[in-house]
Amino acid sequence: MKTFLLAIIYITLSTSLFCQSVIIGSILTKKGKPVAGANIYFKNTFQGTSSDASGHFSFKPILSGEQVLIASFLGYHSHEEPIVLVNDTIHFSIVLTEDKTHLNEVVITAGIFEAGDEKKSAVLSTLDMATNSQGFGDLYMALNSLPGTSTADDEGGLLVRGGERYETKTFIDGLLVESPYTTKMPSVPVRGKFSPMLFRGTIFSTGGYSAEYGQALSSALILNTTALAKDDETNIALYSSAANLTKIKKWKKISISSITQYMNMQPFYNLARSNIKWEEAPESLTETLVFRQKINQEGMLKAMGFFTSEKNSLLYPNLDTGFDDLVGNQNQNFFFLSSYKDQVGESILHTGISLNRDDTKMNVNNNGMKDLNRSAQVKLTVTNSPYEKITVKFGGDIYYKKFGREYLTDNKGTGFQWDYETINTSAFSELNIRVGNKITLRPGIRFEHLGLTKKACVSPRLSAAYQISAASQISFAYGKFTQLPEDNSLIYNTGLSCERANHLILNYQIIKDNRIFRVEAYHKKYTQLVKYNTLYATDPTTYSNAGSGYARGIDIFFRDRESIKNGDFWLAYSFIDSKRDYRDFEFRHVPGFITKHNLSLQYKHYFEKIDSYFGTNYNFASGRPYIDPNFGDSVLETKNYHNLSVSIFHFTEWFGKFTMLHIQVSNLLGFNHIFGYRFAGNTGLEGNYLSLPILPPSKRMIVFGIYICLQNQTQF
Repeated sequence: MKTFLLAIIYITLSTSLFCQSVIIGSILTKKGKPVAGANIYFKNTFQGTSSDASGHFSFKPILSGEQVLIASFLGYHSHEEPIVLVNDTIHFSIVLTEDKTHLNEVVITAGIFEAGDEKKSAVLSTLDMATNSQGFGDLYMALNSLPGTSTADDEGGLLVRGGERYETKTFIDGLLVESPYTTKMPSVPVRGKFSPMLFRGTIFSTGGYSAEYGQALSSALILNTTALAKDDETNIALYSSAANLTKIKKWKKISISSITQYMNMQPFYNLARSNIKWEEAPESLTETLVFRQKINQEGMLKAMGFFTSEKNSLLYPNLDTGFDDLVGNQNQNFFFLSSYKDQVGESILHTGISLNRDDTKMNVNNNGMKDLNRSAQVKLTVTNSPYEKITVKFGGDIYYKKFGREYLTDNKGTGFQWDYETINTSAFSELNIRVGNKITLRPGIRFEHLGLTKKACVSPRLSAAYQISAASQISFAYGKFTQLPEDNSLIYNTGLSCERANHLILNYQIIKDNRIFRVEAYHKKYTQLVKYNTLYATDPTTYSNAGSGYARGIDIFFRDRESIKNGDFWLAYSFIDSKRDYRDFEFRHVPGFITKHNLSLQYKHYFEKIDSYFGTNYNFASGRPYIDPNFGDSVLETKNYHNLSVSIFHFTEWFGKFTMLHIQVSNLLGFNHIFGYRFAGNTGLEGNYLSLPILPPSKRMIVFGIYICLQNQTQF
């Protein structure tokens, strides 16, 4: 706590005195109308402001020398203006031009949240995700602030509308990411492996997503990487438990970037008490290499290589023996992705290839389990507009996967082995039809042939939008979705069929005066879910597709960036009613990861005088269900979940370089969170099943650090 207080004092008082310029100007459309709420900021910094109701803006940057001022607003092309900052007043009049591909189009929003910096329908920016009070820079934790998700502090990842983490798939530049998370350890939540700053746009589908994507039962997270870098850069970030070095080199039509990160949680656990008995705190090394090349007028070639190595071990209480089990984990993951997009004649061609190698070794005392995961994908899509109001998109992919598991006994050799290998092929076709100026229809169909079962799946999908007014619309989506069972089931029974879910969604959205309001109702029906007698049962006959379930509810989202100057408020609420009979359930009931009510309240404020952002986030979730074997089949609930998080980002300049100091704290008030209970497999001497609560790794999480942008711009 002493370190925490000193960090707050340090950041709050670290304001610097410089000879300052004053930036004064206005933002107008080509017709001379003022643009209210436009973002004005300097490239590669967070320094800036917003235009007022009359389109005017003014602020005092602490930078100096040559800079690039950017003005952006949803539905308009961004404007860049090179300037030289001296101790003087600089006047600007900036004219923004409409981005006609986004401004006047009726966009289907049912089940879709767009995050980016340009799209009209975007509800989050890249900055929102990077500075989320609760996310700590984790893309998936930041998205948990949106409706449709359940609190996942014990599991990590995305739990969407009654779906488990494996039911949400991640796609980068259209290609599937087989291993997007760190390895799961008992009582330790997973984290995403990719930085939000790698992506220029994010589409988070809570259901009813495009026919282009498959093998995702509940949700699709579609990430699009940034284009060609603008300048040379060297960025250094030092955190309480990590260090990050980013290097970008840019030529005329080529850029190469490298991101190296080392993380070790031991320093944090030396200061903060942990609910876990760490034998070896989590430690990881990550390297990301990104190559981009502009080809011809429209072509863009991208390639990304990602490598991570992680390890940790802990003492896990065994309720049956009364002793602690030593559980250790070592993981190495290599992921490569390359994509090419270009215009060929009247069509847009997008193709790509990905390779994944993921090796995980889990040890429990003297026994071990080794998982080997190999996959590759080749994909092609073609987009064409044969008529003014009709767009056709079609394509397909080939996906190869091999998964193997070995049980190692006494570290002497292999005890048992299982594996499977499959090649899945798919094809899809989708139309985007604009009927007049108020209606958009998107019918689509997806065909998949699965190598394991030698069966085909046909998944029809339909979505539509009707524009009620210039600011509001309603959307509808329906679709059938399939997904192969988890590896934990397929290695024992390769004859299992796909799990299935039908989605039905109705959405209303209004965007006006820098405010967004949307409400969405949905119903999901699950069939052919996997059932088995006990976890890790190896007899194929104990596995079947006899499971079923449903999820239905309503999501509400509201964001207001207009009412309070330099303020930003949003509310996300979800209600869900869901039950399942799957896995080893003895009857249909609410799964343990479902929370019926979820509420997220966030507020961010920019203080111009001290050039700082202050953010706070309050999360509420109703109790989680669990079954206590000491009370038969009665479904009980844990106490409600409360979490107040805060963050401070202070921007300054050290040695002429943009510098950011920040601190983020979760569970500031110290609530005692319980996510459920573990029970012994057998009764004790008194005839009862012993239990332990499932707790977060730490009562609160504290991250503080410094980010320095060492920029070396070169003109070609």
